[in-house]
Amino acid sequence: MDKASKIINMEQLPISGAGGTNTPERIRVLIEQEIAEGRLPPGMPLDEKALAARFGVSRTPIREALLMLAARKLVVTVPRSGTFVYKPGAAELIALLECLGELEGVAARLAAQRMSAGQREALSAIHATATVQARDKLREAYEASNLALHQLIYAGSGNAFVCDAIKEARLKLAQFRRNVFDQPGRLQISCAEHEPIVQAICAGDGDGAARAMRDHIIGKGKAFADLVLANAS
Repeated sequence: MDKASKIINMEQLPISGAGGTNTPERIRVLIEQEIAEGRLPPGMPLDEKALAARFGVSRTPIREALLMLAARKLVVTVPRSGTFVYKPGAAELIALLECLGELEGVAARLAAQRMSAGQREALSAIHATATVQARDKLREAYEASNLALHQLIYAGSGNAFVCDAIKEARLKLAQFRRNVFDQPGRLQISCAEHEPIVQAICAGDGDGAARAMRDHIIGKGKAFADLVLANAS
């Protein structure tokens, strides 16, 4: 698909939740959401005129929103070429995943130390539901439970800085991780890897929870790395 075609498609994208004032911050949030959802894929050009038409604003708030996204390395401006959704290379993607593994390990350790009894019960319930979904190969339902399980661990960590760092790393990896569950047996493997995480957190074993979480992310990372390297070849 050439650049012009991509820009036309971008103009035709619906504006998700676009009610209210189109401030630069609001536009930034909506563009970020579309990047995370894959509607603005890595490498796609972001034309200021087309975006201004979509949001019904001048180019000024569009430029400000793109500057905010560029500061977080979600978009990149290439001199004399334009602004594009950032597309990291294979080495950077794998490095990001390694960073995510360490951050999630910290969150799991803290969750084991800080989660309330109610949160531990909810974690066990989510895992039990996910186990059935994985067994029955209900991918969409399992993905929702998988996300809920990890988000509960983040909340249970009680550390907003760690949670923000995890969110940022996950956002940058979202486009590239969404196909990991396409690999045969990955649902069941993912669910089995959750078992020692949940057990350790519920037992208050911080070191065990961190170790199991890192093993989980590294395990998924192997599947992810295989995808990245295959696409790069």
